[in-house]
Amino acid sequence: MTSFGYDILGFGLGGSSIVTLPTDTLINNLSNRSNVTTSSFILPSGTLIIPADFWLWASGTGTAALIVDTPNATIENSGNIVGKGGYYAVGGDAISVTASGVTIINNSGAYIAGGGGAGAQGRNGGPGSGAGGGGQSGTPTLGAAGAQGTGGSGSGNGGGAGGGAGAVSFAGGLNGGQGGYILPGSGGAAGNSYSGGGGSGGSAGGNGTHYGNDAAGPLNGSGGGGGWGARGGGNGLSGSVGSAGGKGIEANSNSFTLTNNGTIYGAQS
Repeated sequence: MTSFGYDILGFGLGGSSIVTLPTDTLINNLSNRSNVTTSSFILPSGTLIIPADFWLWASGTGTAALIVDTPNATIENSGNIVGKGGYYAVGGDAISVTASGVTIINNSGAYIAGGGGAGAQGRNGGPGSGAGGGGQSGTPTLGAAGAQGTGGSGSGNGGGAGGGAGAVSFAGGLNGGQGGYILPGSGGAAGNSYSGGGGSGGSAGGNGTHYGNDAAGPLNGSGGGGGWGARGGGNGLSGSVGSAGGKGIEANSNSFTLTNNGTIYGAQS
């Protein structure tokens, strides 16, 4: 790395520097970093490189994994930039562009993936969790499938992408499985035949089934969590849909230039 006499966070960066994103502590033996803002690493017109097999991830749905706030910056991605999956919530964005003149290059084999949206909740059953570790607190297990839901028999199964919804239970709510950190990833199975399975990468979660009514109200299964960048499934009631998936790139009304030779899950607008 070349220094031009200007230092940001001790990395010795210049205004026209080319910086490879350094890893934080390895997770599951994978290089990674969370919640990166480009101005912490490069000055205007600089280039930030995300290397192959690197995971750049978001710790929550309220912020993108990568915020590009550096004017005329170039982002060259050869790894994985992933948003957080939703649990009772929309999925998080992978990249948020807040500056002008940005160029994004997504190389062959690389991924930019919004988090999956949560499935709609059914009666006494928790929703499916979206891809990107929906419902998972703390540090994610990168490169691995999500955990199975909790709450007893009939809980949904975790997936490499969207997690399956929890089953209907008259003994109380059952949680859906978490979405995992596998790209593209398969969705986890539902807790039972009334609930939806998790979506695979880029695919919506499965819908639950409405199968009758009783004195307490409609009987319906929960929707599965959405795959990367995709919506969660509905709960079987008319018009029901799950939460929206996160965007691959949120432009925030800024124009940007994109060269995509890899895979992007989620809207780019």
